[in-house]
Amino acid sequence: MVSIPTPFGTANFGNAGVGLCGGMIYTAIDLFLFGLPVPPEPTEPVVRYISHRLLDSFNFPFGWMKYLDWQVRHGHSTRLLPGITELTARDWPRIKAVLDAGQLCPLGLVKIQSWDPFQLGHNHQVLAYGYEYDDATSDLTVQIYDPNFPADPCELRTNLNEPTRQRQVRHSIEGETVRGFFPTDYRRPAVPPVFDCPAF
Repeated sequence: MVSIPTPFGTANFGNAGVGLCGGMIYTAIDLFLFGLPVPPEPTEPVVRYISHRLLDSFNFPFGWMKYLDWQVRHGHSTRLLPGITELTARDWPRIKAVLDAGQLCPLGLVKIQSWDPFQLGHNHQVLAYGYEYDDATSDLTVQIYDPNFPADPCELRTNLNEPTRQRQVRHSIEGETVRGFFPTDYRRPAVPPVFDCPAF
């Protein structure tokens, strides 16, 4: 578990209850970019590396604030603030550009609506690797790897027409559990991950 001080108190990340999804996603991209195999066992060095990449996925010290900003918003837009559905539509071109370039795109999924910063751990992170978009209907399907369902192909489905209205995002396994999603700021590490235990 990793404890991070915030203006609201200490928030815990990386325990089994909250999950290591962001670390798993970033580690998966690392392995892909460096052409490395997936470790066969969750050894201590593997878990330590994933925990480190979990922090990177939140872009500390301020990246977690985007999750909080999104989770406090309404789904629909108002005169003063765009809603989470409109924010998702605004961020889609960034996601599309990454996927069109043949790259993997990590996504932050906002699943709850709450002012409580300690509910941040109930949001989620997945990895987008493809998409389908219907110009006639504005229907969008994003193919994702979801670490909660590692053996199953998953999709996120939404519609980008009239984004000022609230539209829940449908997860192909969980249903309408996602309020919105955005690309996170992945940075490739300078050196490949090493999972060997040190010799004594």
